[in-house]
Amino acid sequence: MSSQFASDTPPPGRSGRLVRAMPYVLIVAAVIADLATPKDISFAATLSVPPALGVPVTPLRQLRPLLIGLLCVIISLLLSLYADGIPQVVIIGTEFSVVTVTLMAWAVVRYTQRQQRMLTDVRTVAEVAQQVLLRALPTDLVSVRSAVRYAAAAAEARIGGDLYEVMTTPFGDRLIIGDVRGKGLPAVEAAADVLGIFREAAHQEGELGAIALRMHQALARRPQSDTEEFVTAVLVSIPPGSAQAELVNCGHPAPLRIHQGAVTALDPPETSPPLGLFDLAGDPPQVYKADFVPGDMMLLYTDGTTEARDKRGSFFRLDPASPIWAEYQEPDPLLDHVLRAVHEHAGPRLTDDLALLAVKRLPDP
Repeated sequence: MSSQFASDTPPPGRSGRLVRAMPYVLIVAAVIADLATPKDISFAATLSVPPALGVPVTPLRQLRPLLIGLLCVIISLLLSLYADGIPQVVIIGTEFSVVTVTLMAWAVVRYTQRQQRMLTDVRTVAEVAQQVLLRALPTDLVSVRSAVRYAAAAAEARIGGDLYEVMTTPFGDRLIIGDVRGKGLPAVEAAADVLGIFREAAHQEGELGAIALRMHQALARRPQSDTEEFVTAVLVSIPPGSAQAELVNCGHPAPLRIHQGAVTALDPPETSPPLGLFDLAGDPPQVYKADFVPGDMMLLYTDGTTEARDKRGSFFRLDPASPIWAEYQEPDPLLDHVLRAVHEHAGPRLTDDLALLAVKRLPDP
């Protein structure tokens, strides 16, 4: 298991050492204050605080609050006996407070560790699900070189409703990027259904429109939920030896083609509904073509990119007129730049999942 998901990892660096030392510093401070003041003044009651600060930082220190609490019980009793004129009821109350806080701190620690272990298990399952659903893409195919980036909006999430795939088929290199309406497990299930159909149909269907229709039918067969479920998607096919790419756009942001530093949005001639809503339009989405020659790149993205907001509420913009496009000749550095620009605009936390897919047209083999 990756160390980044360890539930009991100690705080790093100087701050971690300070946190671990705080209970003992407080115990020493209470003893010094008690000895430095008249005997009719006692600081024994303050020793009910250190057990609450004795949070374990590794699984081997689960008993740390109990050990600190035992130390505080002994020291508070000695300080109470050292003081003059302290009523017995006050001494008993002090010891009771220390013991109660110690037991409560230990119970909270035990509960927290169980919850952290459960969260770690869930994260592990999510990682496995991500590897199955959004598996690693091949870098070089027959006609294109690809790269992908994915960022989940939720800090604890590893997977969401965005989907992508790239593969070589008898009809050429084919790719898809999509975004499921909604969040949570239903969105992941819908993404799995769409990708499963695409991975099969891309090898069987010669027309992109037929692939889109099969994915729509798969969504239509899903059990009806409280919210209407649909998927926006772009399908692309690059036939070998062709100077054009075939596209089907199902209600998704248009891909960008980068040709010698100039950027063009590959908008469809007619707007098509998302997958799952074809019945509203009556006709399946139309296939259209766009020039895509060796050296060109195509950037596909989900709306989490362009809907990323800064502190003022302004959306992130992929500016076609920016000279930055001419600086990147390969998919990987291009996506690194776009993802970095999104985070610089919106900060580290996103409001929606984000997927970026870039392909570069290679010379014909």
